[in-house]
Amino acid sequence: MKRGLIITGGRRPSKELLDREIRWADGIICADSGYDALAHVPEKLKLVIGDFDSSHRLAELKEKQVPIEILPPMKDETDTEMAMTRMLAFDPEEIHILGATGSRWDHSVATIFSLEAYVDEKATISLIDENNRLRLVGPGRYHVEQLGFHYVSFVPVTDSIEITTDGFKYEVDHLTLYRKKTRGVSNELLKDAGEVTLHEGKMLIIHSKDG
Repeated sequence: MKRGLIITGGRRPSKELLDREIRWADGIICADSGYDALAHVPEKLKLVIGDFDSSHRLAELKEKQVPIEILPPMKDETDTEMAMTRMLAFDPEEIHILGATGSRWDHSVATIFSLEAYVDEKATISLIDENNRLRLVGPGRYHVEQLGFHYVSFVPVTDSIEITTDGFKYEVDHLTLYRKKTRGVSNELLKDAGEVTLHEGKMLIIHSKDG
């Protein structure tokens, strides 16, 4: 599998975004209530994983013979993190996660920070909603496409990072950005794509547009 899609139970994606991502994916895993976003069961659905605190969902899955993995309610990981672990077992090159943001800030922030555990994996992991696209990266040179978004922000995860940009409105050369400051927010690409080099540290690359 090259492209994996995880649908989790935060803010439900729009039909347009969901349909596009289902077409893009080679395989799909839903984290518990993320399954409710599906209007039908796609052939690409590999697994629904969670503690299934809603009994009607579990009964429906069993009736439709969807592969399920039941987790204990008391566990150290969220359903979303367990879904990422199961998806990585398929050895994908890229993973997209829908529904990772929503009204629960604790889940949203925890999911974003958990990406640091997978930064050295072969797979590129991105969180996507209608207005944002986010990935966490370590040192390296990255091709950054516009992808229909207006802004690109570079947000340190470590105490500080050092970056160089090429093809952006605000160009920097070996600039140090600090986690406690906001300087890396709201840059813009001058063309369809540019390059950013992260010399040291770990950062979030966030594409954004106003809703």
